Amino acid sequence: MADVNVGGYGDEQRSDVEVQALVDNNPEMRKAVQRATNGNDPGHMTSLTYRTQVVAGTNYIVKVLTENKEYFLLLIFQPLPYTKEQPTLTSLQVTSPIPTF
Repeated sequence: MADVNVGGYGDEQRSDVEVQALVDNNPEMRKAVQRATNGNDPGHMTSLTYRTQVVAGTNYIVKVLTENKEYFLLLIFQPLPYTKEQPTLTSLQVTSPIPTF
């Protein structure tokens, strides 16, 4: 059983279809990665692992691998469902390990 870190990020987990959908269904993610790679098309981005933090919604740190074999951490905020707002990309960094922001 994982240790509970109240207010902090949970343990790193393998990505699932819900997390992959956060990456796939938001053109903002692709554009940000493309800007970070000097305009190179990242191709398909595969979510590998993620961590979450519950706030007034959920913060996700998602480690993705592009078709160009580059690793990125995407900090995505998913608002609570009743707001009917779309997830937003809060931050992005080129990386290998998945740290806490």
